[in-house]
Formats: sequence, C-alpha cells, structure tokens
Amino acid sequence: MTLKCEWTQYLGPGSSPGGHQLTDWLTGVQPLDMCALRLINGSFGLGTRFLAPSSVRLVRKTLYGSQPSADTGTNVTSCGQQLEVHHSRWPHCLHFTYTWLRDHCRCPQCYDHKTYQRKYEISNIPLGIRPVAVKATEKELKVKWPDGHESGYEYKFLWQNTFEGQQTSYRMPQLPWTTATLPEAHQTTVPLGDLCDPEKGGVKRLIYAIVKHGFAFISEVPADIESTRTAIEKVCNIKNTFFGDMWSMKGTNYEHFDSAYSTAYIGAHTDSTYFTQACRIQVFHCLQPATEGGENLLVDGFSIAKQFRDKHPKGYAFLSSEAIPSEYIEDGQHQVSLDTIFKHNPVTRNIKQFRYNIYDRAPLSSLPMEKTQDFYTHFSNLSKIINNPKNEYWLKLNPGTVLLTDNWRLMHGRANFTGARFMCGCYLDNDDFCSKARVLEVQLE
Repeated sequence: MTLKCEWTQYLGPGSSPGGHQLTDWLTGVQPLDMCALRLINGSFGLGTRFLAPSSVRLVRKTLYGSQPSADTGTNVTSCGQQLEVHHSRWPHCLHFTYTWLRDHCRCPQCYDHKTYQRKYEISNIPLGIRPVAVKATEKELKVKWPDGHESGYEYKFLWQNTFEGQQTSYRMPQLPWTTATLPEAHQTTVPLGDLCDPEKGGVKRLIYAIVKHGFAFISEVPADIESTRTAIEKVCNIKNTFFGDMWSMKGTNYEHFDSAYSTAYIGAHTDSTYFTQACRIQVFHCLQPATEGGENLLVDGFSIAKQFRDKHPKGYAFLSSEAIPSEYIEDGQHQVSLDTIFKHNPVTRNIKQFRYNIYDRAPLSSLPMEKTQDFYTHFSNLSKIINNPKNEYWLKLNPGTVLLTDNWRLMHGRANFTGARFMCGCYLDNDDFCSKARVLEVQLE
C-alpha cells in the first residue's frame, strides 16, 4: 500500500495564501505557519495547496492491539501553540502543546535511556517555542526546532503518555464484590510451585488477582514462618515495621499492645491507619488453627464505598474531605496519622484507598465541634453498611494456605476463639508492590 505524503498549507482562519511556505527539512526548512502534514491514500485533500511532495512507503501495522485497523494515514495540523495529531489506530485525535513536545523529547541528548532520566533543563525551553518543521512517518512524528534540534515521538508513546490518551484507554481493573458475587477459588489461588517457576507466570497471576479482587491465596506453602517468608519474597520485598519483618502471634502472648494479640472478636477494619502511608499488602498464614472459632472475615471496601456513596452522597463527600486522626501507642511507640477515610486518585477521581479502623481512632481533635455531629452521623451510616452480612466473606484459614489482602481496599476481621491459634504474617509496602505490578504489566488503576 503506497500513500503520498504531502506538505500542505492550511487555508483556514488565521492564515493566508501568502503565508510562509513549509518544505521538507531534508532539502531546506522554512518557518511553520498554520500548516498541515497529511498522509492521504491516493489523493490530495480539498482546500489545500501542494507545496513540496515526497512519497513514503507505508507498511500496514497495528500499533495497538485494541485499536481497529484502518487504511487512513496520520493527519497532523498545526494551530497556534498546539499540534493536532490523528493516527489511524487512535479513536480520536490528540492535541499537543509545542512546549510539551519539546519537554518530552526522548533523543539521547535529552533523555538517558540507560538510567531512564531526563537530561534536558526544562527552564531552557522557551514557553512560546514553535517548530520549524513537522513530519509524520510510518513509525513516528518528527519535529525540528528553531535551534536545529530534532525530536522523534513514537505514536504509541504519544498515546500512552498524555492525559487524553490515558483517559480514553482507562478501564477500572478492580472488580468490587459482595457475598453474592465472590470470585471463584481458581481465580484467586496460585500454587507455590507456579510462584517459583517464572515460565508459569505465578507472580503475575497472584498480583492480578489481588488488584482485581482485593485478595489472593498462595497454596501448598509449608506451615512455618521461614517458608512463608520465602513464598512472599517471590512477590516483592517484605516491609519492616516496629512489628518486625515477619510477625507471629500465638494465643495471647501480647508481644504488642494490640487487640490482634488477644482472643477477642475483631470487626472489619484496615490496618496501619496510624501510618502516614498505610501498608499496602497484608499477609496471613495460619500455622495452627484455633480449637474453636478464629474464622477470618473479609469485606470489600471499594464495594462499601460505592454502596455508601449511592445511599449517602453527602456522607461520602464529608468522609472524603474531612481528615480523621488515628494513633498507635505502646512502650516506645506513638504513631499518629491524619487522613480521610476515602482517598481518591487526584487525576481520575476514582477511589484509590479506603481507611477504616474503629479501634485505632484517636481523639477527634481535627474537626471543629460544629462538624462533629455530622461526622458521627456519617460514620454511623458507613459502619452499618460495613456490618451488613451481605458484604461479609467468612473463611477458615488452614496451614499451607497463605492469604494476601490489599490493605488499601480490603477490610479484615476475626471471630473470637479458644485454643492456641498460631498465626504469622507480614506487610508489603505500596511502592514495592506497585513497582512489581508495573514491571509485570499489571494495571493498577
């Protein structure tokens, strides 16, 4: 398939037939003035003036597997301080300011591809910069700047690294659930052998399940602390806190002054709300079950958030904007954090974290007294939804099965018990977990 590549002058508003002529920079460069580069199959566009023809050989290639194939080329139009680009594999055009394009040059002079760091000083970019030439090829958009510098941008890079491209491509990876819509066991369980064999993709499947459902299991793990550690380290580094790297609790040893070290019932909650950044993943392994009781409780906080927002929109707005203090106190420790219960992505505004812990709430000193009644009303309404049995998933953990939960989403709890119940576990940090997910190309948000 041969397409003609033509430099053409845009004759729309703000331009004139006597405007600057644009030529291919391989043969000479003229200033760019409201010009358009078009790849047109077999013909020229109406209302354009032919300036400097050149032919290119284009090979039909799908740049994005999700985009439909098409036989049209790439349309590039310059308008003022922006460049409009419409590629045949894109569902809509994208607009780029020239400053953005110059800032995102990925040539070796501007970007270190070994360290993945920028080398170009942003303050050296004139805010009113405009290119002297623009050219669309089969693989990339080429731009030449007034100082002679040349930049090339792959179309995939442009689509994936702009706000407009990301918004169009976005699909929420999380699937909220209730008791009636729990995922099947095979969707959330990965055997230890698959985790240890890179060819079986066990780590990626495990992380995908955690992101999608909020929890996952590793099966066939020997029931001891070191084997649990070894299994979890296949995912990412273990986070060290004042609980240590691997914690363990047997009966009521009260190694730490926390209700988790008791035999009492614990309602649904998220952990470490007293940290400025709560731990991301929580790991549980039951090495010895209780004689009676001790079942584990899971509740999907993202499902709760949707139910609460739909039923109490004012309450949702209140708990998304008013920060509530949390604390943890024991000998040598006084951890304090001040944050909202619902936290959102600053760009998409989708929920990214749910922080709920009735046990670690500090004195309510963050709200003026006239707002406290609103807090108690909204918090009570939220608690009622959380405690609704239709949102609860009760399960009995047994030796050999390790449970991982997304502590930024899933609440957990426990039934009271009798006997020497022996548990171990650990935390994974948000940054380490998310980094591993990105390396494995698992969508997080």
